[in-house]
Amino acid sequence: MQLNPELILTTAFEILDEYGLGDLSMRRLARTLEVAPGALYWHYPSKQALLGAVADQILGAPDGTDPTDPTPDVAWQDRTRASAAALLDRLLSTRDGAEIVSAALATGTLSRNPVDPVVAALSGSPAADPELVGWVLVRYLLGAATELQTAGTVDPDASPAAPADIARILAGVDLILTGASMVGPRELENDEC
Repeated sequence: MQLNPELILTTAFEILDEYGLGDLSMRRLARTLEVAPGALYWHYPSKQALLGAVADQILGAPDGTDPTDPTPDVAWQDRTRASAAALLDRLLSTRDGAEIVSAALATGTLSRNPVDPVVAALSGSPAADPELVGWVLVRYLLGAATELQTAGTVDPDASPAAPADIARILAGVDLILTGASMVGPRELENDEC
């Protein structure tokens, strides 16, 4: 078996799914792959780089579709809500996924910005600053997903993604979008963020 980035990522996801982020170390990954830890650093120079690659895979649309495709027939609110729901689904698809994406975002190891699809979905909206709205939505979703995943870790019998929880989070998305559509350029210019 030849060591390559895909095999390393697949094995990292297996460790994450079974044990969580707290147990994913380069040493454990190397032991599972039956290689010396130094062999991993040939492909990923640090754990942060590995987590960036894991986060990129989490953020990738698994079915190849893009819910943010700015179709004129779909209202910007519906596109943005679909984009937010898709991001939430991707964050929750991997154990500790939200924490991994947050860490990669903080360390700058993501190759794709999770805000970009949200900003694209906002095209045609009255939002004065779509970048800011996208930033707020992504941070909100990361926090909400982290809370759900942490609750699942504390109480393994609890369903970390109960439909009522998802509905509540998406209602929060709707609140953010409603607020964003009410703030004009003048209000933003007068605020010191």
